[in-house]
Amino acid sequence: MALLKAKVVVVPLGEVDFMMINRLATNIGPIFGRSVDILKGMKMPEEAYNVVRNQYYANILMNKLERVKASTKEMVLGACEEDLYLPDEPYVIGHSDAVSGTSLVSLFRIRQEFYGLPEDESKVYTRLFKQSIHQLAHLFEMTSCRNPRCINYYSQSMIDIDRKSEKFCDICKRQLADKK
Repeated sequence: MALLKAKVVVVPLGEVDFMMINRLATNIGPIFGRSVDILKGMKMPEEAYNVVRNQYYANILMNKLERVKASTKEMVLGACEEDLYLPDEPYVIGHSDAVSGTSLVSLFRIRQEFYGLPEDESKVYTRLFKQSIHQLAHLFEMTSCRNPRCINYYSQSMIDIDRKSEKFCDICKRQLADKK
């Protein structure tokens, strides 16, 4: 029952398009039945940058995001443009920690330009939306879905992200309803 009053807080990290963040915040609230606030942007912490890898360490960013929570009930979603990594992963598009109630999504590898393709902002937003919903689902302690059309499917490539829909499958809808 405590999750029912949990608020989602979106935090832009670094130089992220505020219009895209605003659109994201507007669209994720109804899906989880929560109010969504957007906090003032946060600089990318220098200590998270790994010069050798030319990437930012996701766990340091998650720790920073956890500190902006006004209460333990809040769920935080950070969004950044930078390339992220974890020690056992060459890169990370999204990362979540249900214990701390924080999640993070990077736009770096979901942009067309990363793959040498022409820029397409409509694809970028759709991918950001899908990845954000997937990461937030983890904060609601939902497991990744095995249905490749479900928004909660664990995507390993941009093709996977592009193929899945913008909605939960019936099984995930029931799982989310149980978490409310």
